[in-house]
Amino acid sequence: MKTFKSEKTEERPDAFEERLADARLEARDRVAVRLSIKTKIIALIFAVAPALATAGCATDKVAMDLTNYLNQGVLNIAELEEKSLARYASVTGANYKDDQTTYEALRDYVIPLYRRFIRGLRALQPETEEVRSLNRIYVEGADSLLEGFKLVMLAIETQDPSLIRPANEYLEKGRLNNERWRNELVALAEKHGVTPQQKKDAERPIWDILLGTP
Repeated sequence: MKTFKSEKTEERPDAFEERLADARLEARDRVAVRLSIKTKIIALIFAVAPALATAGCATDKVAMDLTNYLNQGVLNIAELEEKSLARYASVTGANYKDDQTTYEALRDYVIPLYRRFIRGLRALQPETEEVRSLNRIYVEGADSLLEGFKLVMLAIETQDPSLIRPANEYLEKGRLNNERWRNELVALAEKHGVTPQQKKDAERPIWDILLGTP
């Protein structure tokens, strides 16, 4: 089992330890923003999941494709992303215990779960170019976040704080693509007359998981 020393040694001076601690906090803040955005995105998905037959746009291919993309695609894999991000949050920031715990969480849970999520995201095959373009943005953001996680893990493994800056750059890129995905999703839904659906119409258990309903 890989272990990490927490005590100060000549090879690891105070300045190094402080930089690594600061870097971890910065990385935590990046992902905290991501988690906040994810919550907003889930609420947004709920707001644009329509019953098209009653919306008068059943012949709109993009509207139908967008609905299928969300209901039959994103929502069926979103729990993987949600669990991955939640596990990361559970071992960082105020919940940080030690490097070993964070490293093992990244290695055994966070990264494997997020890889599964990305595979699912890549497997989605929207029929229209508009929705395919939307999904590409999500994939790009997810890829960036995964690279950020991998670099955070490597920084802990090698005790190299210089890796945190590129990790944060990947996390920031993922956040920006996430925002772009959200904005373009809203615009596409509005353009094609996608109307809200009430929660009672959403029968899959995934809704309660994503919306945090007891």
